[in-house]
Amino acid sequence: MFVFSQRRHFIPLVAIFFLTLPDTTAQQIGFYTGVGFIASLIFEVPSSYFADRIGHKITLIIAKLFMVISTLMFIIATNFWYFVLGSMFMSLSTSFSGGVGSAFMHNTLLDLKREKEYTKIMSRIGAYASLFSGILIVLLPFLTKTSILLPFKICIVIDVVGFIVVCTLKSPQHDRDTQSISFHNIVKTLRTAVKPGFYPLAIFTSAISGFLVADNSYRYVYLQSLGYPIIFIGFVMGLSRLVWFLLAQNIKYLQKLSIHTLATIDLFLFPIAYVLVALFDNPYVVGVFFSIVVGYMWARDQLYTTEFIDHYITNQKYKATMLSVTTQIDYVFEMIVAFTIGIVMQKSYKLGFFTLGIVLFCILIIIYFRVPKKSPSTRGKPVPALINSERN
Repeated sequence: MFVFSQRRHFIPLVAIFFLTLPDTTAQQIGFYTGVGFIASLIFEVPSSYFADRIGHKITLIIAKLFMVISTLMFIIATNFWYFVLGSMFMSLSTSFSGGVGSAFMHNTLLDLKREKEYTKIMSRIGAYASLFSGILIVLLPFLTKTSILLPFKICIVIDVVGFIVVCTLKSPQHDRDTQSISFHNIVKTLRTAVKPGFYPLAIFTSAISGFLVADNSYRYVYLQSLGYPIIFIGFVMGLSRLVWFLLAQNIKYLQKLSIHTLATIDLFLFPIAYVLVALFDNPYVVGVFFSIVVGYMWARDQLYTTEFIDHYITNQKYKATMLSVTTQIDYVFEMIVAFTIGIVMQKSYKLGFFTLGIVLFCILIIIYFRVPKKSPSTRGKPVPALINSERN
C-alpha cells in the first residue's frame, strides 16, 4: 500500500491544470518542476545517510508526510507558487523514500533469510502497484468532467491511508541496529562503500531516468496539443503501468541479459524513442511510444538496483545511502533538463523532444564506454547478516 500510495496518479493532469490558471506559461512548468529537483538534489543522499544511521521506518514516515503536504498544495493552488511548493514537497518525499524503501525491503528479506528473492519480490510488488496505479490513472481524468480537482482529492485520501500503513510497519532487525549520525563520515562512505565501475553505471542509468522524469510534465500538454482528448489522457500513463506490470511479471527473461547488454539496448532505445515521438503527428501513436518506453524503463530498473546491491556496494550497512547516490545523479539530470528544455518547449514541443533525443544519445555514448562489460566479483564482499557488528 505504501508503494502504491507513493505513485502520483494525477501526474498527467498537473501541467494541464496548471495551464488553466491565469498568467501561466509552458516555460513555468519547467521552473516549478526544476525547483522540486533542486530540493531532491540537496536532500537525497543526506536523507538516506540519516536513514542508514537513525532507522529506515522513521524516514519512510517523514516521506509519506511530505507527500500528503504536496498533494494538499496542488488542491489549494491558485497560482505558480503553490505548484512550486507542491513540486518541492513531492520531490522531498521521493528523496526520503527512494533508496530507503529498497534498503528497508532488503533488510526485511535478510531477516527472513530470503534475500536471494529480492529481485523477484520487488519486481512483483512494483508490478502490482503499477497495475492498480494504472487503472486509477486511466479513471481519474474522467472525473475532470465534474471538477479538475476531484482526482487530486481522491489521491490525498490514498496518501493519508499510505501514511497510516507505513506507521504500522515493523522494523526489521537490520533496520533497528542503528547508530548516531557522524557527518564527517559521509564523504568517506561515498568514496569507499562501492567498487570501481559503480559511478559510470550509475551515471548511465541516471541520465536515462533523469531525462524521462524531467520530460514528464511536457508529455501530456504535448499530446493535448496534438489533439488528444483530456479525459483519455490517463490511458497513456495507465498503459505504461500495464507494460511495467507485464515486464515485471516476466523479469526472469530480462535477467538472462548481462547488465552490459541491457545498457547497450538502453543506449539506442531511449534516444530513438524521443526522435520518433517528435516525428509523428498522430497523438495516439505518440502516446503508445511514451507508454512502452516509460513502462520498460521502470520495469528494467530493478535489474540495475539488484546489480548495485549484489556486485557494487561493498558495505551493505549503507545500502540506502549508495542507492540514493544513483537517485541523486537522477536529480542532477532532471534539474538541468527541466530548467533548460522549457525554453525549447516554449517554441515547439516537437523540437523539444527531438532535442532531448539527440542530447541524451550524446551523453550516453560518452559514458557507455566506461560502463563495465561484466559484473565485478563478489569475492570479499561482507556477509549482510554480519554487518550489524560493525561500528564506526
